[in-house]
Amino acid sequence: MIHRAMKRLLTVLFFVLPLHCSFGQELSPYYKIKAADRVKQVLKDFESAFGLLTNPYIIDPEERDEASYRMRASLRDDARFENDLIPDHKGTKTIDFNEYERIAFISYKKSGLTYHIDWEEAEFKAIPEGYLVLFYGSKSLFGNYQGQKRLQIENVPCRAGVFIKITDNQVTEARIGFMDTDLKAKGKSIVSLTDQRNPLEFITLPEVIDKLSGQVVRAIPKNGVRKLAIEEVTFQGLGVSNDFSKQLTGTLKSALTRLSGDIQVGLSTTRSLEMLLKLKGGYQKTGNFLQIGVQLFDGYDQPVGSEIFAEILLLNIPNAEIEPAEHLVREAQRLREITEKKTTREDTPDAATLLLEVSTDKGYGPQSYREGDIMRLKVRANKPCTVRMIYQDAAKNIVRLRNDDFRIAADAVGKWIDIPEKFECAAPFGFEMLLAYATEGNFKPIEKTKEQNGFTFILDDLKSVVDITAAYNGREKVAKCTIPITTQAKRKLF
Repeated sequence: MIHRAMKRLLTVLFFVLPLHCSFGQELSPYYKIKAADRVKQVLKDFESAFGLLTNPYIIDPEERDEASYRMRASLRDDARFENDLIPDHKGTKTIDFNEYERIAFISYKKSGLTYHIDWEEAEFKAIPEGYLVLFYGSKSLFGNYQGQKRLQIENVPCRAGVFIKITDNQVTEARIGFMDTDLKAKGKSIVSLTDQRNPLEFITLPEVIDKLSGQVVRAIPKNGVRKLAIEEVTFQGLGVSNDFSKQLTGTLKSALTRLSGDIQVGLSTTRSLEMLLKLKGGYQKTGNFLQIGVQLFDGYDQPVGSEIFAEILLLNIPNAEIEPAEHLVREAQRLREITEKKTTREDTPDAATLLLEVSTDKGYGPQSYREGDIMRLKVRANKPCTVRMIYQDAAKNIVRLRNDDFRIAADAVGKWIDIPEKFECAAPFGFEMLLAYATEGNFKPIEKTKEQNGFTFILDDLKSVVDITAAYNGREKVAKCTIPITTQAKRKLF
């Protein structure tokens, strides 16, 4: 049974349908297919964002903020959803989405909620403002309601109502109005979303990520790996964070969590390197396509298997600023050229090789911080060593952390050591870099420094500092770890 408010809404829409069709121009079959593609993108975008937000393992505030923006942008303010999150519920059929969201976030906070829909058909109904596009498919929901009662809905027929506006045969706005399981009013003028079409023409980013995730899961060795740390997938692998890299990485995390139930997916650190895998990657434009490439690495940062690729037509990624700002890309490329100098001869590392790990409070790999955020750092080494840590901010100030090199003694080996300095994100914003080096001996001294406000600033240029620090003298190996960091102003509120 449809909720009364929903029934009144649909009655009004269908009542005005004949009048509108008499004067409005009907979309041709070709443009209906194009419009259906756009609607599917909105629905899959909602699905990926909602799935990320109901995943308890995804805790990065930036990824969650980006998903919240994306989810809200896909919905009408008066959107209503079938009340299917409470097992065996017999009450109100549809509820306001805000209530639906509240149930999902509170009642599935610990277990998480798996939410997936396969869309197969579309139906167009003309309304004065454009079209109501009805999508038909099947949905699956899995989770533990309040940690006590199992929710299991598998391949249940469902529909979504998406209201679109059209200008010159192009969709200018598409927002979800409702989702339910009422198929009684399904008409006969149905558009297939799958028949006789090139899959690349209609595949969405979440679907591409699902396929990529399946390949990643199959590539994971069956040798006791228990944790998969997913580093942010950034433009050309340069480490510059933006909303699109957050969207891509968050969607990847959500998909891998759903597909790899035996492995914990996240970014937090782990004790045993043998039980850890890291997933790193990048994306770039190649002709009319966006190409995504990811690579598994073991706990010693050695590649596991081959690089895994996926691609999607750029036309199927609407309203996304894929590339970061040009000045950030240039700075990231400049720093990559400086920091990728080889620190040692090419040996395959093992448990006896000096290894340095660095993590922020957010985990491994590229990170982003907003104005007012506090960044905390920690390091770990597998052997006694001397550590040098350097930070270059967006204004190109170079700071020596802990004001000098420091030793990791034998009793601290294998333990995470907190760095006492805490950094508050503030203007100027931009691309920054943390560089950490370790050697079993001592580093050459850095001569040009000055003390200011309790910090040691390096007055030499970064290239000279890296050359002094990372040079391999044939006797002592130098281990290196870098973390690219993007700082940004506070995000505007909804």
